[in-house]
Amino acid sequence: MTERKISFVHCADLHLDSPFSGLSDMSPSMAAFLRKATFRAFENAVNIALHREADFFLVSGDIYDGEDRSVRAQVFFLEQLRRLSDAGIPSFIACGNHDPLSGWEADRDFPPLVRRFGPRVESFPLETGGETVGTVHGYSYPVRDITENIALRFADKRTEGLNIALLHCNVGGSRGHENYAPCSLDDLVAARMDYWALGHVHAAGVLRREPMIVYPGCTQGRNMREEGSKGVYFVAISPAEGALPAAAEAEFIPCDAVRWRSGELSVAGMDRDEDFFQALDDLKEKTRGQEDGLPVLLRITLSGRGKIHDLLRRPGFISGPGGLLETLNEGEEDRPDFVYTEDIVDRTAPPLDLEALASGNHLVGDFLREAEAFLTGENLKEGLESILKEREIFDKIPSKEALDIISSLTDADVKRLLDRGVFMALSGLLEGVSDL
Repeated sequence: MTERKISFVHCADLHLDSPFSGLSDMSPSMAAFLRKATFRAFENAVNIALHREADFFLVSGDIYDGEDRSVRAQVFFLEQLRRLSDAGIPSFIACGNHDPLSGWEADRDFPPLVRRFGPRVESFPLETGGETVGTVHGYSYPVRDITENIALRFADKRTEGLNIALLHCNVGGSRGHENYAPCSLDDLVAARMDYWALGHVHAAGVLRREPMIVYPGCTQGRNMREEGSKGVYFVAISPAEGALPAAAEAEFIPCDAVRWRSGELSVAGMDRDEDFFQALDDLKEKTRGQEDGLPVLLRITLSGRGKIHDLLRRPGFISGPGGLLETLNEGEEDRPDFVYTEDIVDRTAPPLDLEALASGNHLVGDFLREAEAFLTGENLKEGLESILKEREIFDKIPSKEALDIISSLTDADVKRLLDRGVFMALSGLLEGVSDL
């Protein structure tokens, strides 16, 4: 059996031809670009395998976005698999809840080196360089709703050499994802595989390193809940020699065609409208510079108290015709590194006259006077620790790290935290109040 490291690309949740959500009033050219993003992302994933000369390629479910998958998506997927097959790279495919075997598909043949798993756990020999080096095991959803713990079916499937398993599942009841094929880490470990190639959860992550259990996440984010870089794992694994599991190294490689980002901008301290517009431009350019030329869909949240609040409340100022959104996006779609502002969320509040509030005969005045009295103390850190001890809060903090952080605070740190806390508390106390 070969002694060299064997490499492969692991991807999942392609959702080919899936529309982007939360976008409206977009130009036809921008809409067309985004419609192709899931296709470009998967093409990029295949390019990674070809460029890195991977030994094989894994797809762990949800190739399409629904059972009634489009002809365009099917043709494109087969074209990309053919590119791999023509380069001598085998592909192994497991279907998930969005693309179960019961869904419609055109009656076409897969390229020669493609293996798709059936509705029972199947095992295919893993061959590279003309030599059998192990086995790839996998399972495809026969229908959409699979609530059985399928991981248990992989028990006793281990064979000689490398053992890699594909499964679309929810490990540990991950929130935000339907609980299909639910299982635990212990269930996966018990199957004695060398690498678990999972799908279903759209955030990338290595759940365990020995054996390596991995979610690559989706290849392309389609809404703000899928913010940040999306891609695949390029894995190099050494054959096991008696000991389990085999040694594996996983490198995350982005392959998304466009990226979702969120940015926050505080209007506090902005005295002129010019300050606000310049800060918006700076935020856009900072975002553009951080993505190495990749286009971005940006959501901006405005916060803080200040004079700009009144500007933002003008009818149509943010999203009306010729408003702030249109102005920010003007000319962006002509750039390959566009930063398209898809939404502006206004969470600003009017400026406060703290002196007037502190002199008032009401709860807010009492609160501000107490905060000011604390700030005039000689030792702010000792004052904070005294309050925490008096109210027995120290005894309720289980984390030693948190206690160490409190212990390391300086008077300047305490003042900064108190100032921030005062404004956060005022935002809550004054919400909906206009007569103070």
